[in-house]
Amino acid sequence: MKKTLYFLLLLICACVLGGVVANSASGSFAWLGWSRGISLSPSTFSTDIISLTFGFGLSISVAQVICIAIAIYIYIKTVGKVCPDGK
Repeated sequence: MKKTLYFLLLLICACVLGGVVANSASGSFAWLGWSRGISLSPSTFSTDIISLTFGFGLSISVAQVICIAIAIYIYIKTVGKVCPDGK
């Protein structure tokens, strides 16, 4: 359980840090801010009693991909020291 939480913490931090870098990238590092998105436009299911709307959107930048790769590397190198019990 500790390993999973540690991995998720590293991934969340990598995504946030990558987003900050991508938003602030300019000049010769503007390529770090390039991103691709995928989305499912919202659709609504409506009746007289209830109305449900479903939608999905995801956008990931080059900086976030780099930060995620670094986070995975850090996880592999440090998981034995952070979670020595193997659980």
